Amino acid sequence: MPCPDELTLNLWLADALPSEEAATVATHVATCQACSAARQAIDNWGAELHASLALNAEELAYVSGLELASTWRASSAAGFAGGWIALIGVMAGFVAWFFAAPMVGSVVVVAARVGVFSVLLNATLSFALGVGQVLLDLVRNPALGWTQPLLALLALALLFWPRHLISQRSTPS
Repeated sequence: MPCPDELTLNLWLADALPSEEAATVATHVATCQACSAARQAIDNWGAELHASLALNAEELAYVSGLELASTWRASSAAGFAGGWIALIGVMAGFVAWFFAAPMVGSVVVVAARVGVFSVLLNATLSFALGVGQVLLDLVRNPALGWTQPLLALLALALLFWPRHLISQRSTPS
């Protein structure tokens, strides 16, 4: 048998190959020096990885002091009621959608028949006319008279007046 590729060798080491193929690879690795060296390198790399991820003595002492098992048991027991609340919420949402879906569907059908563009045009025109009506009401308001809108326009004009014209006039030539 020729030497297996790296993927096959890794699958064999992970016990993920079918039994027939695993037996063939095992006999080959036992007789092939290159494949035995590759297996040893993979095992060494795995040991280095486990060693680098392992906790040192200080970290082990800290984690053991946290009493994670008892905390997890307490939180999982308290989380049991939360699961019921979530289930009831999902069921309530399903029931609400069951009753609301026909109405939403009829709105979608009407929008498709009328045309979405005409609905958007109607909404835009209504908004524009509403803003115009509010402005007219402000101008016609007897309490404000004409002075308030004129003062607002004057304030806007002064706010946006070109500052470089003012600075040119104030500096002596």
